[in-house]
Amino acid sequence: MKKWRIATTVVALLALPAASQAQQAIDVEYTAKIKEFLQDPRITTELVDHLPASATVPTPLKFHGRIVGTPGELTYAKDIHRYFEALAKASPRAKYWTIGKTEEGRDMVVLAIADSATIANLDKYKGDIAALTDPRKTSEAEAKRLIGTTKPMYWLTSGIHSPETGGPEMLQELAYRLIVQESPYIQTIRNNIITFITPVIEVDGREKHVDTYYYNKTLPAGASRLPLMYWGKYVAHDNNRDGMGQFLSLTKNVNDFYLAWKPQVMHDLHESVTYLYSSTGTGPYNDAIDPITVTEWWTFAQEDVREMTKRGVPGVWTYGFYDGWTPNYMFFVAHTKNAIGRFYEVQSYGPDNYEVRPPATTTSREWFRPNPPLPYIKWGPRNNTNIQQSAVLISLKHFADNKANYLENYWIKNKRAVEKGKTGAGPYAWIIPAAQRRKADAADAVNELRKQGLEIHVATAAYTAGNIAVQPGDWIVRGDQPFRTLADMYFSIQNYSPANPRPYDDTGWTFQFMRNVAVLPVMEKSVLSVAMAPVTEKVRAAGGITGTGAVLLVEHTTDNNLMKLRTSFATTRMLAAEATFEAAGRSFRAGTFIIPAGDRAKLDASLKELGLTAYAVAAVPTVKTHELDLPRIGYAHAWQRTQDEGWVRAALDTYGVPYTYFGDIELRKGSLRAKYDVIIYPHVGGSAQSHIAGIIKNGDTPLPYKKTAKTPNLGANDFADDIRGGLGIEGLTELYKFVQAGGTLIMEGSTSTIFPAYNLTSGITIESPSQLFARGTILRGVVSDRTSPIAYGFDGQMPVYFNQDPVMSVGGSQALFAGGGSGAGAAALAQNTTPNANPLRLSTWSWNQSDSTGAPMPAPAAARSVAGQGARPAPTAVAGGNAFGGATSIDGTRPRVVMQFPANAADMLLSGTLAGGEALQNRAQLVDAPLGKGHVVMFAIRPFWRWQTQGTYFLGFNTILNWNDLDAGK
Repeated sequence: MKKWRIATTVVALLALPAASQAQQAIDVEYTAKIKEFLQDPRITTELVDHLPASATVPTPLKFHGRIVGTPGELTYAKDIHRYFEALAKASPRAKYWTIGKTEEGRDMVVLAIADSATIANLDKYKGDIAALTDPRKTSEAEAKRLIGTTKPMYWLTSGIHSPETGGPEMLQELAYRLIVQESPYIQTIRNNIITFITPVIEVDGREKHVDTYYYNKTLPAGASRLPLMYWGKYVAHDNNRDGMGQFLSLTKNVNDFYLAWKPQVMHDLHESVTYLYSSTGTGPYNDAIDPITVTEWWTFAQEDVREMTKRGVPGVWTYGFYDGWTPNYMFFVAHTKNAIGRFYEVQSYGPDNYEVRPPATTTSREWFRPNPPLPYIKWGPRNNTNIQQSAVLISLKHFADNKANYLENYWIKNKRAVEKGKTGAGPYAWIIPAAQRRKADAADAVNELRKQGLEIHVATAAYTAGNIAVQPGDWIVRGDQPFRTLADMYFSIQNYSPANPRPYDDTGWTFQFMRNVAVLPVMEKSVLSVAMAPVTEKVRAAGGITGTGAVLLVEHTTDNNLMKLRTSFATTRMLAAEATFEAAGRSFRAGTFIIPAGDRAKLDASLKELGLTAYAVAAVPTVKTHELDLPRIGYAHAWQRTQDEGWVRAALDTYGVPYTYFGDIELRKGSLRAKYDVIIYPHVGGSAQSHIAGIIKNGDTPLPYKKTAKTPNLGANDFADDIRGGLGIEGLTELYKFVQAGGTLIMEGSTSTIFPAYNLTSGITIESPSQLFARGTILRGVVSDRTSPIAYGFDGQMPVYFNQDPVMSVGGSQALFAGGGSGAGAAALAQNTTPNANPLRLSTWSWNQSDSTGAPMPAPAAARSVAGQGARPAPTAVAGGNAFGGATSIDGTRPRVVMQFPANAADMLLSGTLAGGEALQNRAQLVDAPLGKGHVVMFAIRPFWRWQTQGTYFLGFNTILNWNDLDAGK
């Protein structure tokens, strides 16, 4: 820590309004620097244009040697945390503690601020809020008393997106101000509410970004600047899309804190717009959010806009950004708990001063933006600090002034959630059958739901609820619980009309579809009174060895723990059955794991832990088999973007799959087949050509990414002396040679377009249908070649995640809709004020039918319209044409279509949105293209999308396990 400046600071007095009947000294040096660094006098208010002095509590200037908003300077998270700890040590009005670790071992923290009596008695208020959360345990009279006497909680978070640097800086000054200032305005906040502050959520990324910023300052003018390559260990911007999956440590820590303290507001600070946006969104709003919460969004936003506008600050607005639909954002942790999630987007902190010249679409006066941003302004970090700190203070004051109203709303929302499960306004319960085919993944789903706060019970007796036969051991999600909002949000089926504004993120996310796990709604009230017991610890599916023979048969259920079983016993010989067979009095599908011999005790223990069942038989069954050899895996990432590929690594790490991780530039060095059997090259984004180019070389100065004395936080995931140049034609050539020599190349999303774009695989065309609108949606997947090892264990159909592209045509399908376009959906000249009045037609799915194939598929010729978009001629089926396209005369050189879209667009959409679906008819979802001695496996769907699509992980795992036997079944 830098030494505090020893004072000869001149102190002046600022006359404050009279409630305290006192005057408080201001810190003249700090206040002078606020004015010096502010780039435009309109971007300030009386709330933040000065800083009060304190003889005992250090200002940011005293602690860091500079004020918040100093141009050209950023603060490491570790130093922000040290400052917060110093605040808590210096004042009884604050308490500091850690709330968890990141993947790289750094602390996440929280600072609580209130009056000293409240801080000394925080657990009392924690208990009060817990009582208001659960109307099953708290009477109306007690709730009324608590609403009138307790204090609500407001949680400010920031720094989840590492390049958005202003929030963590501003929150230091805000914390000091809330602790020290004695104005009636601040006293109202401090005495009536509890403010929590977590200044940096993505701590690992913050440290990397500060390293990167200071490194780039050392480079000569005109040299390429080092981008922020990695944020956390796994993903970048997608760390704010983990609210449902909750894989990342930062999400788990936030969720755990929320469940412990249950704050009524979670307010996340971001940077991306001009000048300050207070969140409401354009809609459609998530159907599960209580209408009270929606009005609370607008109340807060309108208060921000009104009060900032009254103070003459331009460019504060709401509505025209984001939608409010998808529950995968971090602040939806609040919404699933009947609280308020909100955020700001602010003009970037910098931290260098700059000029802002926004386009007319930003500066126009609109109904939602009556006081728009200016055509030109000088901006800098102090502008950012002033505008968002002022708005935050306005929100905190509003919350404090109306604390009883917000506590009452919170109580009512929790009551309504419980009542919904009693009155039948929604399902009375949901059943998760314990003995369903993917039983281990069902248990994993139960454990995840419990971690997120949902109460789960287990049936202790058999009974029938409607048409659902419930067995002892089945899991029950009761609908009469406060956090049933989470169940409604996750288990619902989405219907996003293309007439709505363009979606901000995914349109479909149905939990049971993404995981391919049966979750059955119960509309019979009797389910609430049947015999059940609460689940109080981690659950496991029934597993272990049945029988006494020496050979073990493990049914291929596509449970992801099968991959963990194989990697846990890497040296144990295992075989894959290539066809269905009978043994142990039952039928086994192709793909069944056959273990001829092994350590029975260790295998039995592992199978029980993993929730998998093995059947012991006397001898290896009479069925064609091949070895399940674990390959040497190379994992290539693109240096220009590490946003999405980490989700694939997350799956490999979780299920114990070893791999060697390297950047795309390493592929150019060649000798790939000597080192690897399988290379995984996940989605990057962009065109095939952009993958080849990578980060453009600009001059001869290398652009290194590695750990040095000046960049101690870089190089944790990967490093290189020069990250420029991308895959290059040389690298593409080496990949081609790798496959020709017998390697298996796995590509998904954008990387799947590379080989077809450069004509390295025959018979595959990448289309760009201008009429297609399929943004982040769940569609029906059809397994068109069930003999392929990639499809082992799967049913004939399954829900799959697809996001607009790539669209792959195999074997000569007509590209009826080819052409440029972004898939923006239908447009109209007149504004549609009721876009949800005409919902889309969804295709049905039934978990109760054998084979989970859903409704029978119609004949290929029966092309029907989708959602009123109008029928179009169906593209010609792939040559050899089975009902779903697909090449039926596979001769070893033609691509093998393992999965594809249905023949009719009307049978595609399961949850989310779809327009122009005719462009997907018979198009491939998963292609295995033989090339020389090897294979290129290309996914148009995204099997490893975020931490949500566990139901399709095994498409990738099957490819890995059967890498050198992919021709089986031809």
